[in-house]
Amino acid sequence: MTDLYLHAMFALGGGLGAVLRHWLALRVTHDLPYSTLIVNVFGSLLLGLWIGYLGGSAEMGEEEKRLVFGFCGGFTTFSSFAYQSLQLHRERTIYFAAGNILISLVLCWFALWLGLMLMR
Repeated sequence: MTDLYLHAMFALGGGLGAVLRHWLALRVTHDLPYSTLIVNVFGSLLLGLWIGYLGGSAEMGEEEKRLVFGFCGGFTTFSSFAYQSLQLHRERTIYFAAGNILISLVLCWFALWLGLMLMR
């Protein structure tokens, strides 16, 4: 396996994840950033399921690891989450921003943990 091939697998996963995130964002429209919350929680769950299924990321083949981490990286979006939290603070109140941050962190952590537990 060449480095170029592994980079291509990462790019393929990232591209697929980004397209799916964009598709979902077009369908989940609201004045609160629900689509970002959904993709971040689902991406965390997916990563937990995948790692749990394979018994840990150390046991993933390099090709699978690049594809899965590329997909989750392209699908989830921390930069959008940070921007939307700042906008909630500017346009509403600090409480909306803090709520978005807290809910996102708790749900994403829980989703990752749930995915790992489901695969045991």
